[in-house]
Amino acid sequence: MSSARSSVESPTRHRPRTIAVIVVLVLTIAAGWFWLRGRLAVEREARLARGALAAGRLEEAAEALERWLRSAPQSGEAHYRKARLAWARNDLATLDRELARARALGYPREPLARLRGLALARTNQASQAEPLLRQAFEASPTADPEVAEALARLYLGTFRLAAAASVLDRWIRDAPDDARPYLLRTEIDSRRAVEPEVLIAGYHAALQRDPNLDQARLGLADQLRAAHRNAEASTEYAAYLARKPADPIGYLGAGQNALEMGDVAEAGRLLDRALALAPRDAVALAARATIELNQGRYEAALDYFDRAVQSDPFDAANRYQRMLLFLRLGKKAQADAELQAVERIRKEQAEFGRISRELHRSPEDPKLRSAAARWLMDHGHEDEAVEWASLVLRADPAHPGMNRLLADHYRKKGQLGLANFYQAQAGPPPDHPATAP
Repeated sequence: MSSARSSVESPTRHRPRTIAVIVVLVLTIAAGWFWLRGRLAVEREARLARGALAAGRLEEAAEALERWLRSAPQSGEAHYRKARLAWARNDLATLDRELARARALGYPREPLARLRGLALARTNQASQAEPLLRQAFEASPTADPEVAEALARLYLGTFRLAAAASVLDRWIRDAPDDARPYLLRTEIDSRRAVEPEVLIAGYHAALQRDPNLDQARLGLADQLRAAHRNAEASTEYAAYLARKPADPIGYLGAGQNALEMGDVAEAGRLLDRALALAPRDAVALAARATIELNQGRYEAALDYFDRAVQSDPFDAANRYQRMLLFLRLGKKAQADAELQAVERIRKEQAEFGRISRELHRSPEDPKLRSAAARWLMDHGHEDEAVEWASLVLRADPAHPGMNRLLADHYRKKGQLGLANFYQAQAGPPPDHPATAP
């Protein structure tokens, strides 16, 4: 009897255990479902962010990235993508911060180094950017357009024309329909002082691939003017200004072209528009002075030349014209002083011409780079001077002359931290007791 009763009651005894197993199973399935749903949401935001970034929809990308990071704050890729967004927005402080965060989270080194190189190039830190960009360029199976452009411009900025041409050759080979390498090719050709017709062909090649490439349109107009194909140039300037109605450079070129065509009224209108947009442009001021000079309004012409010289005191042509005007107006003392200035500037420009020619032959020579840095700093081209000095210091961090050049530069700008750093690197000045024999 007891045996029969026992067999009947056993399912009841096991019921709590069965219920517990079912509850655990349900909870596990629910937890898995919630995890999977969360994971799918993260993947959805990641896809949205990647797609928006690739398409240049920056606001949409920013919103997707914020949702992605709220769900997955430890995602190295999310922080890298945020750095890419900062790059597109030219927000270099955020870019640096997000690159560091992505690196700390173990994101692959290569894309981080690539983006860092692009950022350094954008801020004219070519000596630091070059190895990163070169490595990224060489590692890519096909030419990376962003890296190729940055690297080619870096080589152009340091007179390494053959190296720049090699980068562009590969870019053209890998992406024959991309207009940008053809445009950059014209910069190499212009450095080599080729005939305008060669440059015209280069600009046409770029515009055939991208008719909206404004820089190529303006370059084509300028070269047509240089070749005295003024009617064609006028058409190209008009097309450029229709797309860029607030660019003083376009009005300047169009005004100079109209002046060559003998349309003085149109030239004056265009040049006045250029000066309204850029009142201190020395070239526009000189062109406007030429109109006044041709009309016999010498005092008005002198006023324009005075402003042009004030804007760019190292332009020998403008100072020579001002000297002639001083003579015409009977101001002999001023004319004599201006003639001395013209002779000094021409001598200095001849010296820089010599440095430039030698740099074309030996672009890595530290003495030539130092000479270029000093000349550029002395003649108001401070950004270029800093870059040349930085190239010297990359090879020789203790170079006293370039360290002192940068120390003086940053002291004048009020950046005392940098000034003190470079002064310390330079060591004591040559006449300091510590350096005496």
